[in-house]
Amino acid sequence: MQIQQSESSVIKVLFEMSGITEEKIEQEFQTLVREASRPVFLFWDINQMSEALPFEKSFLEEYILTDPRVKQYQRQRGPRGKRVWLYEPSLTAIKEIIMNEWD
Repeated sequence: MQIQQSESSVIKVLFEMSGITEEKIEQEFQTLVREASRPVFLFWDINQMSEALPFEKSFLEEYILTDPRVKQYQRQRGPRGKRVWLYEPSLTAIKEIIMNEWD
């Protein structure tokens, strides 16, 4: 038992010396859990966008969905068909719009 305890102490010291702390491990673990529990979508519609983002449908229509960086990922079957957007690239474009162009 003494050998195992000293081995774990040595391993802990080596981790700390290389900048790996319990806090960093916990933070990384939380990030992994959050990402793993996030639903995986291929497409999303305006209703899902308004639930996931802090914006009303009318705001999305006027300020986000008309942007060419988001519009390029829109697909619609027929003139009256439901509109959907590729999830990952449209979300990335929305983040870019908000982070780079808004105050």
